[in-house]
Amino acid sequence: MNAPPTTLSGADLGVALAAALRAVHGADGVVDTWSEHPLSKRGKHRVVRYDVQARMPGGAEVQHHQWVGKFYERDGDACGVATTLRELTASRCGARGGFVVPRVLAYHAPRRLLLLSYEPGESVVKAIAADGAHVLAAMGRALAALHAAPVTLASVTGPAAVLADLQGRIVELCSRFPAEAASLQRWRDRLQREAAPPPAAPSFLHGDLGLVQLRWQAGTIVFLDFDDCTRGDPALDLGNLLTQLRRLTLRKPEKLPDFAAARATILDAYRRSSPDAPGLAQRVAWYEQIALARKIHSLTFDRTRHPEAEAIQRRQAEAIDLLASAR
Repeated sequence: MNAPPTTLSGADLGVALAAALRAVHGADGVVDTWSEHPLSKRGKHRVVRYDVQARMPGGAEVQHHQWVGKFYERDGDACGVATTLRELTASRCGARGGFVVPRVLAYHAPRRLLLLSYEPGESVVKAIAADGAHVLAAMGRALAALHAAPVTLASVTGPAAVLADLQGRIVELCSRFPAEAASLQRWRDRLQREAAPPPAAPSFLHGDLGLVQLRWQAGTIVFLDFDDCTRGDPALDLGNLLTQLRRLTLRKPEKLPDFAAARATILDAYRRSSPDAPGLAQRVAWYEQIALARKIHSLTFDRTRHPEAEAIQRRQAEAIDLLASAR
């Protein structure tokens, strides 16, 4: 079946925005005008911000709203994300843990458009550069609260699935860097030997946690992009996030000059906000290595995000630097 178009006619969009207005205010408000602005060039789905001007029945004053529209190829994916966000909101774990997530406003099924609240905030990278320790500690506390959320998910991601994905990536890297093949194979073998069993009770995981999915909102962490949520070892999310910070220290050391200190700050805040988790440190270190291998692979082979020749060369040079740092 063909995917639905990722744009809406004026009539379709008016219907979707009016439904969101009713969901927010519980009345038959009237949408006067709106404008559409691309919000993100990353990720699997097109994301748009809608600036909406509306009037409520009997009111002359124009109300201004900002909403996020995200287009999906499959109805089940959109509904799954909506369910996750609703359960997170209902659990109130964000209020206890210092984080917020977008609220679900409406779903326009004909075009598989999920409308969410727009959560403003600045880049966490910018915030870290201004007040590193404070922001990093808040990230650790917020992630601990997110992992404790009572969200219902069927999918579970364990070490076996992670290693299976890694296997093909290492094979491709060996082909691309034949001089490093022996080192890469030893790295893969060591990760296979050192894989630790997951916790007995899987936690809710973001599943694709990186700096681009985080915002800093006046002292509060905003989590975005819940398309890859799963259950499993909290060390998976931590490993992904820490590897992103490690890469930041290499690319922009002026924003985060000391990775070891940043890592310690996040993990200390996470532990203080979580139940005791024996073996967490070892599992986090293992998932960091997995995330590093995945990042090296994507930098080497992904030519879709920045297809310009100069950008490809920069990404491949960064992959070589990361590969050297992994030894």
